[in-house]
Amino acid sequence: MNNDLSDTQQSFRVHFIRVNGPESDPMVRVLLVESTSAQSIYEKFGTWSQCRRTIVQISECAIFGDQFADIERRLEMNRMGSIKDIHVSVCDLESAGFRRADS
Repeated sequence: MNNDLSDTQQSFRVHFIRVNGPESDPMVRVLLVESTSAQSIYEKFGTWSQCRRTIVQISECAIFGDQFADIERRLEMNRMGSIKDIHVSVCDLESAGFRRADS
């Protein structure tokens, strides 16, 4: 990977997919798909609360509580929930424990 690009913020769509676990805090798979070209996909597994906290910490976009409430309802119905276009650098993704899923 080109190190010049690792510090540049990119736009990603965030998808939360329920894997298993209790209703209150299920395990989820988080996929970040690059919005502009969909060439980069990063993933992370964790509980819903851990992954929600991570996205808030690495994102420089405002994510409102109602967006997370909607995603939580979708996860309860075993459906995928998404957030459009957060901006984050690859370096920040990797330091938050995300790994490349498309390579």
